[in-house]
Amino acid sequence: MHWFKSHRPSWRFALVALPLAVFDLACSSSREPPNGECGVDAAINCDVSFSLVGSAPMPVGLRGYTCSGTKRPDDEPRYLEGVPRGTVCADRGATADGKQSYCCSTTIDSCAYNPVADCDSGTGFQCRGSNRPEALNPAIKCGNGVFQEQYINYCCSGQAQPAECIQTNAVSCSERLTGFSCPGLSLPKGEQLGASESRADYYRPLCPTPTPASNITRNNYCCFMPALIPPGATCVQHTSVPGCAAGRFGFACYGPDTPEQDYPPMHCPEKGVAGVSAEGYPATVYCCDFQ
Repeated sequence: MHWFKSHRPSWRFALVALPLAVFDLACSSSREPPNGECGVDAAINCDVSFSLVGSAPMPVGLRGYTCSGTKRPDDEPRYLEGVPRGTVCADRGATADGKQSYCCSTTIDSCAYNPVADCDSGTGFQCRGSNRPEALNPAIKCGNGVFQEQYINYCCSGQAQPAECIQTNAVSCSERLTGFSCPGLSLPKGEQLGASESRADYYRPLCPTPTPASNITRNNYCCFMPALIPPGATCVQHTSVPGCAAGRFGFACYGPDTPEQDYPPMHCPEKGVAGVSAEGYPATVYCCDFQ
């Protein structure tokens, strides 16, 4: 049972891209071909806000479209010698006349819309290389990437998102930890790494008991960014271990290993005690310090 499992999108791909070939994804699956048509629509607002406190959105070079039926502006991706080639479009919801609106990148890049991706929510994209879809279209938000051989698969959405954590240097942390500001009881996720979000596909944040922010609606975290959880490890983060002070790292361990064994920078001066994990399962809980 891994502590990052709830953040991992569900993918079951029917498509395997053929290397050294050029083909149209829309024709490579058994799905119904898209119907309708798309047109450039200057009335679609594609400005994006990057501010923690919500300053005025700004233009970022995206192009607005409206589409009828099931048509999308990016639904004709191609693979060139095994590399996805396409635009990246953020879905922006329905217009007053019942069409769907999109804000799209204006260049052809190494990410492509995946019409046969099975996401729990949002739209599927398949990429090759270090660029996540958000790096090509800042109006879109994606979950952690899931590797499939040489490709990375994403579930993304261009719809308005609930308030979430934001990686920020305004949270004072040691140089080996990463600062996050979060609303309420939300916990940081890898895809919220901001300018370093490409690291989200290789790392998961391991966060301590929160420290209240000056804004009483938010909490601050200084998180350790380890590599993916080691095989066989059973210790998962638990940010509300009873008696674990703000800034210390709580863990719930389901097996015989300890947080120090699974995460070498951790030091746990007190012995583990019987308790429950954040999800309510019986576990040995620890309160540890980052060294």
